[in-house]
Amino acid sequence: MKYQLPPPLGHAVPISKEHAISVHFPAWADVAGYGAGNLEVAKALQNGYPRTFLHTYVQEVYIYTPIAPEPYLIPILIIAVFPDYDSAADCRSFLMDKTLNLDGAVDEKDTVLFAVNISKGPSQSEADFSCIPQLYAVTHPRSAEAQKMTFWRLNGRGISSRLAKQCLRGSKFKLTPITGSLQESSSIKDLPLYETLRKRVADLMSRAPINTKKDTLPTPDDVYLSASGMAALYHVNQSLLKWRSSDIVMLGFPYELSIKMIETIGLPYHLYSFGLDKDIDNLEALLIERAKEGRKIQSVWCECPNNPVLRTPDMRRVRDLADKYDFLFVIDDTIGSAANIDVTDVADIIVTSLTKNFSGYADVLGGCVTLNPNFRYHQELSTIFAGTHVNNLYAEDAIQLEVNSRNYLERFTQQNRTAAYLIDFLHPYIADPSSALTTIYSPRVCWSREYYCRFMRPATDEFEPGFGSVFGVDFENPKQASAFFDNFPVCKGPSFGADITIALPYVQLVMQKQKDWAKGHGLNETLIRISIGLEDPEVLLEHIKGALRAADAVKMQGSSNGICKDHDLH
Repeated sequence: MKYQLPPPLGHAVPISKEHAISVHFPAWADVAGYGAGNLEVAKALQNGYPRTFLHTYVQEVYIYTPIAPEPYLIPILIIAVFPDYDSAADCRSFLMDKTLNLDGAVDEKDTVLFAVNISKGPSQSEADFSCIPQLYAVTHPRSAEAQKMTFWRLNGRGISSRLAKQCLRGSKFKLTPITGSLQESSSIKDLPLYETLRKRVADLMSRAPINTKKDTLPTPDDVYLSASGMAALYHVNQSLLKWRSSDIVMLGFPYELSIKMIETIGLPYHLYSFGLDKDIDNLEALLIERAKEGRKIQSVWCECPNNPVLRTPDMRRVRDLADKYDFLFVIDDTIGSAANIDVTDVADIIVTSLTKNFSGYADVLGGCVTLNPNFRYHQELSTIFAGTHVNNLYAEDAIQLEVNSRNYLERFTQQNRTAAYLIDFLHPYIADPSSALTTIYSPRVCWSREYYCRFMRPATDEFEPGFGSVFGVDFENPKQASAFFDNFPVCKGPSFGADITIALPYVQLVMQKQKDWAKGHGLNETLIRISIGLEDPEVLLEHIKGALRAADAVKMQGSSNGICKDHDLH
């Protein structure tokens, strides 16, 4: 793939894609400014990650959806639209929850749930119109916009840009108030397309297993599709509340919104953020204590590897503990990817953001939950998940996922190799005292490499597994890190797993106001996450060299003798 110059600040990434899911922040100051709430940077954004920034089409749906006549029409009200009843009802409950909204919950009389009915537009085909699901909306005061967006981020099931675009082609929007609860939740009709996606996911889970003696492997019936990776996590959380309402343990620092999502449901949770063997010792001590009390925890969650420090805990030991102390083991395999790793030997439940490596083109959201038939609670969980699942993955998004994922193994082979090539180049500089580079985060060079390698699939003719397309680099201080970032001429913003390289100073964006807390859990504000795309490896290497020279120059300028000397990076 030919290298493309990044766009200006606030423009869509990938460039010129109508449904792009990222945005470009050219400079470190832009990312830090946005993370800190800088209005000038925020106003410059024309796009963003769909769960934190409303796409233009979604904003237009909000504008063009008329709030119902009196007594529901209140000048201060605005609206949020969802592709299913459950999400809209959950949003309304979230807004009214006094525990979750300490600064002021919305009064029940100020938020109303509606069914949204759209009439077919003159330019819409019957097929396009028929794929629009029954929509639901929630009105709320403008003062609750921040709370609404918090729910939008944590739930992950707001309407997508493709669905919004199709809605805007309709001729008339009609809102009908819902005063009670629905007997049955709405769900997008189960088109053959969804079975194709479920089968593709199940086939990826089952190909080249690390344990050929397993009796069963996941089937399409074990796969539950969702509108995003976050929606899949939300589905697991809601389902497991029905299975066992008890403690949750997070092993290794997870995606930051996973923590916030679990905090909102109110269950006790324990964060063992480094994922070290001693953390599993602490987990075992907790299990022994609970057993003495005659209690059990609900589940242990981990990522393989975790985002963004890319460590892998001893998952076999956790599985042994799960069997002994009777809890569920939930693994998010998004970064490692089902192409590289097989966690069906240890996980009861596997969560995947299809947005990332599976899709691979950063132009659609999607997620899934896979229930593993190898463990004792599979049938019980299947009953619960079937009862709680609402397919809110819009048909056009499913089409895009299906098309994008056809060459998954082919492109991910290249991304594995390019990332490994760049990591191998960079790694020696960590030991060089004159280099600004202090750490590389990757399963390839991590202390937990052995734990990751235990789950790498065997090589086949169609695919050679690796350590993934994502790695991180770290520096002594923000000046050095910002010099590297500002001189690394690639797209810069949220998301990973795309066909283009994307870099992000992770803490600066998502934990700008929690830097000390993040540092206490092993996340430095100087960490830069890099997701490798399909560009020429030699071009990316030259970009890496130039960025490292800039960081080294800052280090040299800060030294006592003031002498600045470039490294030999050839």
